[in-house]
Amino acid sequence: MKNMKSSGLFSQMLSFAAAGTIGLCAIAQPLQSEVDRLLHGAKLGKSRVGISILDVKSGEILAAKNAEDEFAPASNMKILTTGAALWTLKPDFVFSTELKLDGDRLVIVGSGDPAFGDPEVLQNASPRMTVSDMLTALTSSVTKGGVKKLSEVVVDDRVFDRDYVHPTWPTDQLDRWYCAEVSGLIFHANVLDVYPRPGAGVGQRPSVTIDPETPMIEVDVSKARTVAAGNNTVWLKRDASENRFQLMGDVRFAVTQPVRVTLTQNPLFFGSLLADRIRKSGVEITGVGATAPGGGAGPAEVRLAEPGESFQADRTIAKITTPLTDVVRRCNVESYNLYAEALLKRIGHDVTGQPGSWENGASVVRMLLAEKVGPDAAKGTIIRDGSGMSRDNRVSPSTMTRWLSALAQDKNVSKAFIQSLPQPGEGTLERRFKGSKPRHELHAKSGYIKNVRCLSGYVIDESDGHAVAFSILANDVSSGDADPAVLELHEQIVGLIDRYLSKDDPDRAIKPGGTKSKPKN
Repeated sequence: MKNMKSSGLFSQMLSFAAAGTIGLCAIAQPLQSEVDRLLHGAKLGKSRVGISILDVKSGEILAAKNAEDEFAPASNMKILTTGAALWTLKPDFVFSTELKLDGDRLVIVGSGDPAFGDPEVLQNASPRMTVSDMLTALTSSVTKGGVKKLSEVVVDDRVFDRDYVHPTWPTDQLDRWYCAEVSGLIFHANVLDVYPRPGAGVGQRPSVTIDPETPMIEVDVSKARTVAAGNNTVWLKRDASENRFQLMGDVRFAVTQPVRVTLTQNPLFFGSLLADRIRKSGVEITGVGATAPGGGAGPAEVRLAEPGESFQADRTIAKITTPLTDVVRRCNVESYNLYAEALLKRIGHDVTGQPGSWENGASVVRMLLAEKVGPDAAKGTIIRDGSGMSRDNRVSPSTMTRWLSALAQDKNVSKAFIQSLPQPGEGTLERRFKGSKPRHELHAKSGYIKNVRCLSGYVIDESDGHAVAFSILANDVSSGDADPAVLELHEQIVGLIDRYLSKDDPDRAIKPGGTKSKPKN
């Protein structure tokens, strides 16, 4: 796959102090009184707010409020995950999904690539592809390789464990796209796209098309209806343990944007999907002739690789790659949870040599926190998942800014990391800073789950690379006046930092202020 399109790239070299962990103490805090003033005037209700602002160039703490306290970071957790991935895997790392022939077996080897078959990534590929185009190309690689008969299709997803769903994720949201299962072979972001259309008349059942297209899945539309007025209110629910789906609600008009629902048992789903395509291309798949590990009965037509099973691949007939930098950028700009979880498990695999898991991935992040920030930061940070969907994650604003500073000071990863964070007008910052856009470059990650509103990142003077790292973590935020007040506080503090960087050029300074825009994750 080609690199995804990107915008607002920060191409200059940053100028920083000597590398090393950042100290907790500073003699002066030049923005403290202004931050205190903003906090005093903000109508935050019972919200608990932590703030840390750190001058990366000098190491000076510019302001702090509850900076050592622990907060649920929501999607600001992705800052830890993507930074750890760049440090562990290195920016030139490339995910690779391969189709290999082992005698008369086709082995699909996953690398935990979250972009494999992601329709939005395919749309930005060159040439542009659909999911069907990709499946056709993979099928053609088998037929063009001269394959006439296969005994079985084996999916080797053992780069990750087979704990697909995190135990602390909200159980009532597991069929939502942002709670997609995390597997060693990921395809189509592990979701099903459904496109409803109204029936022939009012009150009649609607019809649907699905992507990826497959006869293996049917969507029950008996609980949905066609209406003549109002908006579409359709949604999908999935059986907890099977790929059985039901369309609910009203359909007035055909949709161009899909209704999205998670799939389960994704490695087997993809293996079966590809096997069906291969069979229709004229290749026979017998389902017999191979022996299961341990001398048991012959395996089914499509199966998962067994623990400890080895393959002697005769040749690789297809390889699909995605650069790590593309994955990290999509993870942060679009705040894509599946991407973050795949990165966390992948670094766990690479460091331990074991199937990647939430546990060994979290251990890698804690190891890097101890190395890059300090033992206290590692001890005080709770890492349950990589995306921040778990409400059990905890991190302090001070740890966040020192982590950001360490990333910015590392010339090997700083450019890739900073470019991965959205700027105003793109991704999760698309609707932010409309009335208070900074004069300097802002690269920041938002964070949003119920009662949590966070923003962390950098303000950078593009003329000389002078950067300030900041982290504003708010918990216990009510859905009333406090919610927009916290968002406004985010933008006011960024305005303070912007003026701090403009202190030698007052004409560039902007007035404080903020918008009350609805947050994305």
